[in-house]
Amino acid sequence: MKRVNFPPHCRLLEGPPPSPDEGWREAVISGGEHLKRVLEEYGELGFQCLLEELGEENLEGCTQCYKLGGERMFRVYVRRDV
Repeated sequence: MKRVNFPPHCRLLEGPPPSPDEGWREAVISGGEHLKRVLEEYGELGFQCLLEELGEENLEGCTQCYKLGGERMFRVYVRRDV
């Protein structure tokens, strides 16, 4: 599996989803180059990002293009940098 290099303001989620009480909110589900652009933009805006890798069973709608491209998909949670 291809390794993903996250920007410094981002990290992979370990454990259950983050709590909205701690300022986290779900922002987007994305992968590939679009994910890279999204993470860069959130960093420029002063947000921290948590990424939860999703399996095919967690994706809604048609996932054929992701499967064919071998892309890994992530749910992105964001909060203002504290």
